[in-house]
Amino acid sequence: MAATPSNSRLKFTPSNSPFLSRQPRSSRSPMRGRSYNDSSKLSLKRVIGTTCCSPTGFDTVNSSFAYIAGGAVVVVDVDGEHHAQRFYRARPTAVPIYPVTSFQNAPSTPNATPKANDSRGRVAPSFRDSPHNQPDWADSPGSRTWTSRERIKAATCVALSRCGRYLAVGETGYAPRVLVFSLQDSSSDTPLASISEHAYGVTAVAWSSDTRYLASLGSANDGFLYVWKIDPRNGSVRLFQQNRCTSYIKDMVWMGHYLITLGVRHAKMWRVEEGSAVSPTKAKFLNDQLSSTPPSQRALPGRNIILGSLLEATFSCAVVINDKNIIICSETGDVCILDDDDRQMKMLKVLSLNFHITSITVRDNVAYVAGKGGNFATLDVEAVLNCRAACVLDTTESSNGLVALGFLTDKLVTIDSRQSIDIWKPDHIPGRDTETVATIPIPGHGDSVTGIQVLEKPNELDASFLTWTVSGNVTFWSLDGSVKASVNVPIDSNETENELELINQLTYARTTSDGKLLVAADRLGVLRVTDIATKESLLDIKAHSADCRYVSVYENGTKFLMASCGRDRTTQLFHRTEGGYIEHFQTLEFAAKVVQVLIPSHDKVLTCSFDRTLQVHDLITREGEPDAIAAIPSRVISLKASPASMVIGPDEKTVFVSLLDRSISQYDLSTGKQISSFKCMDEGGSESAVLDSLTIGQWLPKDQDFLLGVSNTDKSIRLYDAHSGGFLDREWGHTEAINGVCLITDEDGSRKVVSVGSDGTMMIWALDLSDPIPNSTSRDPSPVKEVVSSRPPLRKVLSKAELAEFQRPQPASASGRRSPPRPLQRRTSRFNLAASAMKTPTSTFPSSPSYNNLLGDTPSRRPSADSRATSPPASPKARITRRPSLPALGATARRKTSGNNLRGFGSLNMATEQTCRQLRAYRKKLASAEPVGQEVLSELDQELRLTAAALGDRAIRSKAMNETVLSGLLDQYSERLVTLLDEKLRLTHLRERDGDSPDDTGSGSADGDSGSLSP
Repeated sequence: MAATPSNSRLKFTPSNSPFLSRQPRSSRSPMRGRSYNDSSKLSLKRVIGTTCCSPTGFDTVNSSFAYIAGGAVVVVDVDGEHHAQRFYRARPTAVPIYPVTSFQNAPSTPNATPKANDSRGRVAPSFRDSPHNQPDWADSPGSRTWTSRERIKAATCVALSRCGRYLAVGETGYAPRVLVFSLQDSSSDTPLASISEHAYGVTAVAWSSDTRYLASLGSANDGFLYVWKIDPRNGSVRLFQQNRCTSYIKDMVWMGHYLITLGVRHAKMWRVEEGSAVSPTKAKFLNDQLSSTPPSQRALPGRNIILGSLLEATFSCAVVINDKNIIICSETGDVCILDDDDRQMKMLKVLSLNFHITSITVRDNVAYVAGKGGNFATLDVEAVLNCRAACVLDTTESSNGLVALGFLTDKLVTIDSRQSIDIWKPDHIPGRDTETVATIPIPGHGDSVTGIQVLEKPNELDASFLTWTVSGNVTFWSLDGSVKASVNVPIDSNETENELELINQLTYARTTSDGKLLVAADRLGVLRVTDIATKESLLDIKAHSADCRYVSVYENGTKFLMASCGRDRTTQLFHRTEGGYIEHFQTLEFAAKVVQVLIPSHDKVLTCSFDRTLQVHDLITREGEPDAIAAIPSRVISLKASPASMVIGPDEKTVFVSLLDRSISQYDLSTGKQISSFKCMDEGGSESAVLDSLTIGQWLPKDQDFLLGVSNTDKSIRLYDAHSGGFLDREWGHTEAINGVCLITDEDGSRKVVSVGSDGTMMIWALDLSDPIPNSTSRDPSPVKEVVSSRPPLRKVLSKAELAEFQRPQPASASGRRSPPRPLQRRTSRFNLAASAMKTPTSTFPSSPSYNNLLGDTPSRRPSADSRATSPPASPKARITRRPSLPALGATARRKTSGNNLRGFGSLNMATEQTCRQLRAYRKKLASAEPVGQEVLSELDQELRLTAAALGDRAIRSKAMNETVLSGLLDQYSERLVTLLDEKLRLTHLRERDGDSPDDTGSGSADGDSGSLSP
């Protein structure tokens, strides 16, 4: 058996241990593949269409018939005028209930199955084929989730057992499986057995008449034919016989104990030998157990049928009459039987119907033969077996050819070339009466379905959704699968100069909200608006130079707006005038292909394009002219990657955009900011996917918003929580590209999801989000009502200028004269402070000899007695390194010191701190009763004003200080200094009136002030 593919980094190596280990359990949990939850949010309820194209994809038994539809098999149970569908499919990691024994003495379970064709060389067994290899060292694949590597494979063939208990399904592709299901269960995704011996596709499967054997035939590239023995008690499977078969096979049937294969210049009979299987030998010792090998598998003996004149024929189908007779048909219309002369089986041609025969069945001694071109014939079985040419009972012709047909207990079932399934009365002859209506029609599109759109109810057609095909057929459907109406849109044929040019086809179709108008666009860029009831064309215009990709329509009671986008990097805008005509009013150009356009309201248009932008345009009407409309750019939102699809949020204030980096982002339309973003992970959190056809919905019982989309990465339909991004569910069934999905509310209030695919099938799913949301391993989703983790993190960083605004203000009371708190620094002596302060004027005032002499004669240059008394004695080291006084330095030395003011103690910051300390000391002096001279106060006032002006210029140049804060601080300190100076002047005038000498007082105050200014 072939191992189920896995993305695990661990390599499962078979055990070579000779010691016995415990046997694996034979029963598995039916939902083992769903590790996150036992219940699905999406459940398949109806399949419309089929992928059956040959008799091997269709089978009947009793009152049921089965056919293939994508990756699933549909079993229809017919009861009178009613029918019910059941669905059988298995995920790539589905664990069967019973293991499959590939060799005698060597049980093979799904957990330790070798890859496809690894067991072909069974003559020389190895440790890989040893019976001691046990799978319990490896983990079960059911606990892992399937990835995009393990793609869903299409079902190619189906067979129902004659007893009605089992169903066999064959897959296509590399490492396919043959799945055996129990028909006693309802719809199931857990098979009884999973056979993985084939390597490259399964062409046909067939049950023997007694249900004891199941034959599976691989494709010509696979080249193997297997016969499996079925346990009638539980349906378990083990390999019985095998052989090579490398021909191109069209059909395979059982005739008694013989298996007959038919194909291209091929007809062969295989004999299944009845015999007891060789029982394994029980070893007595360990060495004997190691040396013993299982007996080789018996080959399936076969014998070619002599074709004679039919050597170049391709045999397409056959029907078994009894254990000794069979009727075989070819693609050229030959009807043949087999002749056994006890030495060799020969093919005998009875007659030729002159049409391509695709299927044949027998009922009441009458053979019904169907052709590909719509031809149909009935034959007398007895006359055919007796080789009488006059055996044709009736011939008819219909418009649609039949690819398969079969009889139920009291019904005739046919599948035509348009993938429609019809259930007729048993005496019906296809093509005899064209007006006859099928008893139970199960219609199909007959072509690749390229899109879907939900219809608002009520509408005139009473339809739930519409679909369209590339050929221009638009069909309106109800949720029960019935066709309400069908419209054929005319498609202009383009004259192709070479074969590489694309043929014109319908690319998009939709209706208005009331369902009266149909809007369609094709690959040539032609946009058409048609009245569905009257078939009248309201608009037929060449809108784009390349194919039109999307059309959006907005309408209310008074306005009708329409927008289309295409590969020509443009968006065309239309509106309906007051006269009722649809008119084009503007073209919007972009730098890249426009992916989608939306009109969420009457005044806004959204577009997203491959240049990684989402653009918002406002629709504005000219005053007094309601027909004069223009779209003005409003906002451009940059995206992280190119968009794939977008949808407006339920509040119409946000938009969800699916990106090609496999994520979904939510943006605020008013601000353009990103609200949230999450990766589209699977249930295991190991692999992400790109979502197309994005749709948003609300689950009112839980007040939950969810996103619905399709992933063509793994051909699945996915559900995510719209706010937290938590994974909800994914389901599959389509085997080719999924071209669209929509969310529909049924009349009973239930929610349905409809998906369409390129394989021609449509699947209707029931949606139920009542169960708790499973925890995602990739993230921890927050509660739905209050999502905090999806919000952007808080950021409020205050600048230095803003922090300066929060400094403590100086109170006006006397107690506030104390200096504001400052960081604790090392206290320096007044002697050192004075020495440092003497260097400050050198960076502000120009240096000159007269100025230096003046500073040298100033009494403030000499330290006061109080300073000498309070300062500690200088240490020898300090005495050596102390700088000399300013009078001792020349102009050159002072110039060097001034130019060095940005480093060390001569920096501007240090000078600012020293000035602040001097001002604080000066305020303390002002609190004393000493008088201050008028001239000195005037000079101080002038210096303060000049300093304030210099600081303002400095702030403007450096932009490092807030102008408002700076001016406030300067105004505050200047007002306070002026108030203190006024108080000093008032006290001085009071003393003058009392008789004190102003000159003595002024000189004394000047002296005192000079000394006070010196730190």
